[in-house]
Amino acid sequence: MTSFAQATSLDGVLTHVYGDPQEAGKPARIEYSLTTEQQTIALHFNADFLAKQNLQRLMGQRVRVEVANDQDLQSGHSKVHALSVSLLTEQPSSGLNAVILGTKPWVSVLCKFNDRPDETEPLIYFQNMYANLPAGLDHYWREVSYDQVNIIGSKAFNWVTLPKNRDAYLIDGDPNLDLMFDDCIGATDALIDFSDNGLGLAYEGINMMFNDTFGCCAWGGRRYETLDGISKVWRVTWNPPWAIHTQGVIAHEMGHGFGLPHANNSDEDNDPYDSPWDVMSAASSNSVVDSNYGRLGKHINMSYKYDLGWVTDGVGFVANDSTSQTVTVEYTAKLSSSQPRFIRIPLNDGSNYFIEVRKKVGNYESNLPGNAVIIHHVDWGRNEPAWVVDGDNPAANFANTEGVMWKVGETFYDNRDGYQVTVVAVTTDGFQIEINGPNGLPDLIFADGFDN
Repeated sequence: MTSFAQATSLDGVLTHVYGDPQEAGKPARIEYSLTTEQQTIALHFNADFLAKQNLQRLMGQRVRVEVANDQDLQSGHSKVHALSVSLLTEQPSSGLNAVILGTKPWVSVLCKFNDRPDETEPLIYFQNMYANLPAGLDHYWREVSYDQVNIIGSKAFNWVTLPKNRDAYLIDGDPNLDLMFDDCIGATDALIDFSDNGLGLAYEGINMMFNDTFGCCAWGGRRYETLDGISKVWRVTWNPPWAIHTQGVIAHEMGHGFGLPHANNSDEDNDPYDSPWDVMSAASSNSVVDSNYGRLGKHINMSYKYDLGWVTDGVGFVANDSTSQTVTVEYTAKLSSSQPRFIRIPLNDGSNYFIEVRKKVGNYESNLPGNAVIIHHVDWGRNEPAWVVDGDNPAANFANTEGVMWKVGETFYDNRDGYQVTVVAVTTDGFQIEINGPNGLPDLIFADGFDN
């Protein structure tokens, strides 16, 4: 153990994981870590710091962290108070760190607590979870990404027993995620070569499946680690039985592994699970139910697909302040389209509106609240960048209301830059949407707020 009498700078890779509670109304959790050449250190940032500096764009990057005076940096799991974070290399100023395209195999590791012998499901359940069939995760990620991403070569390995009892992994009721990772991966060392999935690819991510609960949440995010000679940021999830039986939750945690933050509605409370239009918000609300894998994931909002590289401006329509045009947009879950998949409106403050069409149809979207145009305001300076735009004031607590479903004859007036968005007609597979920029309507006086 080394004690520092004054503020100390540490260089390493910054990662975080999200804790998503089973119980409705409980807040999301975020845990931060810095991996140096010597160790992984749990970090604590105070609320004032996090309010001033959004750390999303720094995740998975090499950074310099200044830690407070007299902090013991040790190989255990006590948190070290962090004062500041700065990049060591130049990175994009907003959005995600990198696009994610191609084949990204995951591996499921099944771990039993030493004092809990029951196995949640047999191995075949976890193997079939990765199938390229409806409800299978390969099928899901292919559809959601328009076949830009697949998880071919994903595997599951049979149950192993952890060296400790369940309670040994809890500290005041909270899970020691580092210890759970170390012991779960260590127990599978003889079974899995993380550098080769059998098809010549290293695994991209690790889904750890546990046979009992371990505190409030299922967890997902990224962790820098050296496994079988490969040092990189791995995409990692920790899943209790209730998550294992809900494919939408597994997809949500894998989404965190892919670098996605939560999405939200626009009621400005501290609950990010308020939107049924996004697997990265209310993961299992308004979901299709499968007899084997429970409530399935829905699609991800278009802005997150855009930042992951699954859609580009080339398949969308980008407005500007002189735009005066009617655009046909077809529904999000349609696998191919000759029409724009979305409308993007860049705003002067650096944020964007993303406009898409959602329809009650298909393997994952057929239980949505309705058929409608959905608008997200997206600001990467927020912890939950994508907020569903609600025409009601105040905004609904849960975004399944008519106020968020823009339909024929309804108009959204943007009070930031002065855009007007009107839904003018229904088509077979979507809606016709009229977009007018502030210079496209020179005689219009814009009011603050919305009209629907």
